[in-house]
Amino acid sequence: MPEISSYGGDAKIVATRGEIDRVMAELNGLESWLRAQVELQDFAVEPVLRVRLALELPPILERLGHIRDACGRAADSYFGTEAELSRELRENADLPVKNIATGFAGLGSVLGVLTETSVSADLVGINNSVAPANSIAALANRLNDTAEVGPAWIRIEKFREPASPVKAADGLVVPGEARYVVYIPGTQAWGPKTGSNPLDLTSNFGAISKTGSAGSERAVELAMQQAGINQASKVLFVGHSQGGLVAANISSRYAGSKALTFGAPISQLGSALTSDTLAVEHKNDLVPRLDGKPNPLAENWVTVRHDLPGRDPITQHSMNGYCETATEIDTAANMGDHNGGLGRIREEIVQFSGGNQGQAFYFEIKRNP
Repeated sequence: MPEISSYGGDAKIVATRGEIDRVMAELNGLESWLRAQVELQDFAVEPVLRVRLALELPPILERLGHIRDACGRAADSYFGTEAELSRELRENADLPVKNIATGFAGLGSVLGVLTETSVSADLVGINNSVAPANSIAALANRLNDTAEVGPAWIRIEKFREPASPVKAADGLVVPGEARYVVYIPGTQAWGPKTGSNPLDLTSNFGAISKTGSAGSERAVELAMQQAGINQASKVLFVGHSQGGLVAANISSRYAGSKALTFGAPISQLGSALTSDTLAVEHKNDLVPRLDGKPNPLAENWVTVRHDLPGRDPITQHSMNGYCETATEIDTAANMGDHNGGLGRIREEIVQFSGGNQGQAFYFEIKRNP
């Protein structure tokens, strides 16, 4: 399977490509100078030192060659991704996506479609013994399972606090200790006319046009409140497609949050997305490109890109495909084959919940008539 690539998550770029090329040129110059010291005519001057240098020179030149080649490979790897990002930023039109989405929603409202409504969230199930997910693949699989449990269901896990009903009034919520994981599936209803499921086309337009406006986003926050989550809580949001966009939108309002998204168009959030974020995308998945540009190069934001060759567009975007890619990310991490930013943010995400058992709450979110 083709290797994953990633960019972002580093505190700063410590060298330009030109600076690395200058260092490589200096190494080449040093190699040429050393070779010049053992030319035949030079042995007439200080012959003992020349012979000693000639004996020691081959391993020195070999080490210099390794350093030069390593610089080249590092530059090609890092700045190759940067060049790809720069090219996409130049070649892709910077579309006013929020304005376009708002315009479609407004037009739809006039025509009686794409109409936002009030929403609700009902607790429908509790699992009182849940182990924390300890890998990106485990988080991806739980998100996939959530989407298959029932339509318009989301899952909220709670760790590091006593098992209890989800009522903050009981005095059992300790914001400094509790950790929550919120799983938000992707779009499930594609008709232009709004029904009871808020994970719909209407919410797609609402989520990309303005944070806090989509029915699905408002319903998820209602479920979060019932689970005891407040603005001081530490939350990991995990979402696919629309769910990833909703996850990113909500995370921008929770200071102690992190986000893991799969196939989500979130670049339009830009600097508003301050939480540590791992955005996973397939290179041939069209949905992450709906916001008109690639994700920015930022310290708190790592974008992973992966090929799924030979797959049709639906499979490219499916959560099953992203579960495969999540496994590839974990494999790369275990082999140490990743950039520093990816390694850091991945570790923060997989260690987020801690090692103790917790609870899982299932909520059904609805649009009200």
